[in-house]
Amino acid sequence: MIISPPFLSLTDIPVYDGQCVRNVMPGGIVGSGAYPISQAMGWHGGLHVHAPTNMEPVRAIADGTVVFRRDGGNARYDNEDHSTGCVVIRHATEIGAQGTTPVTVTYYSITQHLRQLDHDLPAVGRPIYRKDRLGLAGTIHGESDRIHLEIIAGDADTLKLVGRGTGELAVGGNGRTDAVYGQMYVLVPARSPCFNAQPAGASLPSAAGDSGNDDVIIGIRYEAGSATLTTYKLNGDTLGTAPQETDAEYNLYTEANARHGRLSAADQLISSPSGWYELLRFGRNLGTDPLPTNAAHWRKVVVPSQPGGAWVNLNAVNTKKFSDADFPHWARWKLIDDDATDDNSRCDSAMANAMLASPPRPGATAVLTPAQKAADRMQNLCRSDVQEKLARTICKFPTEWAKDEVRKRWAWTRETGNPHMPYPLEDETDFTEMADFAQKLCFWEELPAEDKSRLTIKHWHFHPREFIRQFRMCGWLGKRELAQLIPANIIRKPGSHNSNSTASWESPNIGAAQNFLSIHAVELNLSLRKFLINTPLRQACFFGNSTQETQWFRYLKEGNGGNSALHQGWYGRGFLQLTNPNGDINSGNNNYYKYFKFLGRVPTHPPGNQEIIWRDEIGADSHHAAHSACAYWVWNNKSAPDATNLNRPQVDNVNKYADALNNNQRKTISTGINGVKTWYYNQSFTNCATAVNFPGATGQNPPNMNGLVDRSVAFSNALMVLTENPAFETAQQGYASQPECYVQQRAV
Repeated sequence: MIISPPFLSLTDIPVYDGQCVRNVMPGGIVGSGAYPISQAMGWHGGLHVHAPTNMEPVRAIADGTVVFRRDGGNARYDNEDHSTGCVVIRHATEIGAQGTTPVTVTYYSITQHLRQLDHDLPAVGRPIYRKDRLGLAGTIHGESDRIHLEIIAGDADTLKLVGRGTGELAVGGNGRTDAVYGQMYVLVPARSPCFNAQPAGASLPSAAGDSGNDDVIIGIRYEAGSATLTTYKLNGDTLGTAPQETDAEYNLYTEANARHGRLSAADQLISSPSGWYELLRFGRNLGTDPLPTNAAHWRKVVVPSQPGGAWVNLNAVNTKKFSDADFPHWARWKLIDDDATDDNSRCDSAMANAMLASPPRPGATAVLTPAQKAADRMQNLCRSDVQEKLARTICKFPTEWAKDEVRKRWAWTRETGNPHMPYPLEDETDFTEMADFAQKLCFWEELPAEDKSRLTIKHWHFHPREFIRQFRMCGWLGKRELAQLIPANIIRKPGSHNSNSTASWESPNIGAAQNFLSIHAVELNLSLRKFLINTPLRQACFFGNSTQETQWFRYLKEGNGGNSALHQGWYGRGFLQLTNPNGDINSGNNNYYKYFKFLGRVPTHPPGNQEIIWRDEIGADSHHAAHSACAYWVWNNKSAPDATNLNRPQVDNVNKYADALNNNQRKTISTGINGVKTWYYNQSFTNCATAVNFPGATGQNPPNMNGLVDRSVAFSNALMVLTENPAFETAQQGYASQPECYVQQRAV
């Protein structure tokens, strides 16, 4: 799932973090479009978001299909203007996989109060792409530059999106494995043993005691190369954070091999560095590569009894493992579905009311009247801390956009003496005016039948800003999103960028790429997830190389295996084409053998039938084609100084280069009859390209390596698909928001 905010005004930031999403989505104040409860204690399914500027376009938050559109107009109610333009999009995407089957989900975005629809907005039933313009923000209650943004899903899709259908996360077993992303969490039971030093081998150092009287949650966050371990109470309160493990992420491959290597020869037969990598990465082994059943995951963490930190085995038999994909309650997520009153839009949820009620005062004995309770809840509704909690509620209640339901659902607003409605619409004329206005905003009856069936009139609502922030952590790319990584046009330059060969201007075969992805997409995503190639920039750098090396998602073998004698059969295979140049096994010190050993295999040399089988499956089996490429991306010593070349660069985890963003410098090249074309040189990406293709040239500006132009064009395209606001140098030494000659891949 690739998702972004409806406004993209931060042009100096190519990739938005969580704070950026907040900054471009201000609004949602109680009394002016808060979620999920209005000032009058009625359900409000969306958020009123302020546009950053008057002419800032409203954009599609994700790929999808337009299922309803209403041209911008204006309606008056209560002597205030309201824009009536509306776009509803069905977003069908993927967030993970159950085995080899993708977890496909569908959710809907509703954008109300557009003053004008964009002239290029697709018709109903036509596809729309993330960042496409919907129109311009309009007026709500006389306030300009506002939209109402709503995100909804039906029962079945909410179950897949969240992993459960009610309440808080159950912690009696491990969390879901079909979707895993964001922060990893380990529940450490009360009284778990703690140690003053990291245990090594069978002997344990002096005990520091136990973890304390309560279960705690250890959150593991890998980010920008390092690891941060934070301890939470089950209610979400933070107990403390251990000192950051600098470069722990970049060194995961090295550490996994070290832990495997410390085992006895006998134990190594039931172990693998790959299995250890999974344990360190996820807190558990999600794959099939062997790992000893008693493998210990020692980390120094803060626990209640040891605020200075102690060593705890996060893989002890009684620990439980989760991730942000579980929407855990210690991250403040709660599903609210206990409002059984389907015939009105009043919030009659005991769960929601409990969140709004003030805690009992010590020693207080008086019982509050219903009116006092209602007043207390309405007062607390405006508190910022309460609003933060409500933002992470996922609430089930009926839509407010069904024309035939308006009068029934809002009849409660006429009730006098109702503590929920201090200012009732007592006059029938006032109520009719309100109902007539509300009906002008409705669209439910006009949705396609399949969408009304998928949602039903009572469905789940998500806080739009929190939904976007949550699923930006996902990193899983659906087949449609992956296919867009194939550029509509490519500059192919045989040899290096400064060779005498003539470049060509070509259009890759998108149909072949789609067929290829239908077979290999799941395993590719699983490997990207495992090896933390999960940020937009890391993925852009990876795919800038991988699309080119697979001949634009066509083949897993170099030249499609047409020259079986190439490198004595040890030619390139997989998504990043592992190769033994000239078939040089080098006493087992080569990329193929390094991958075999990572899996816990013991290859022999010279190679026999078993090694040939292992070699060939990298070019045929989806798992090994993807897993080998991503392992190669992160493993160490692709290049290293030695006695004969002290200046050779040390090249380890390629994510280091992807994390260090550089400018996209404009270059031009002749393509013969197709004229002069523009491409862009980015040193960060070039370092990634050399690291996997010509490691000894890493850091050179420019390197003399094959395929640099092709890869750079693919990288620029990937930036357009995966990031928010990339910048490309222009001929006038300024910057543009897209490459010259760029054509978006829309044939998917």
